Amino acid sequence: MIKSGLDIVGQYIVDQLVKVLDEQGHRATGQLQDTMKYSVTESGGGFDITITGKDYAKFVDQGINKGKWVNPYALAEWVEQKGIATGEKEIKSAAFAIRRKIYDEGSPTRGSLQYSKSGKRDEFIKVMLDENAKTIFKMVADVFTKEVSVLIRETISKNRTTFETI
Repeated sequence: MIKSGLDIVGQYIVDQLVKVLDEQGHRATGQLQDTMKYSVTESGGGFDITITGKDYAKFVDQGINKGKWVNPYALAEWVEQKGIATGEKEIKSAAFAIRRKIYDEGSPTRGSLQYSKSGKRDEFIKVMLDENAKTIFKMVADVFTKEVSVLIRETISKNRTTFETI
């Protein structure tokens, strides 16, 4: 019963992460959103909800520090998918220019959509948690409250039968 309740929580978290990614303009192919999954496992008397996705999710969330070179082929694919440039020469040129900008400034670069009005990066995981922490906490609390309630009812019912036979 707890696992099925936490499955609902896990799916809600994934849905909200996808929503924030889309709101922040992080959709080129949709692969990141499409690969986001959750799993619920029991461990040490408790439960874990694990969220997974494409390996580059951490870079979308946390950015890339300046002074790091990114893969120009991945950037060229992104440039083409976003429609920033067309034609092999223009795509390569745009990809190498973006690569240089990321090397100089890090990612996201100043003025990009992923910066908030305060000038700081809005990480999609942090944004999702800030917007949904109360809802997620209530969902988890409801799961365990229902489980405890069922256990208490079962215990009372079981003991009532025992007391009646005495």
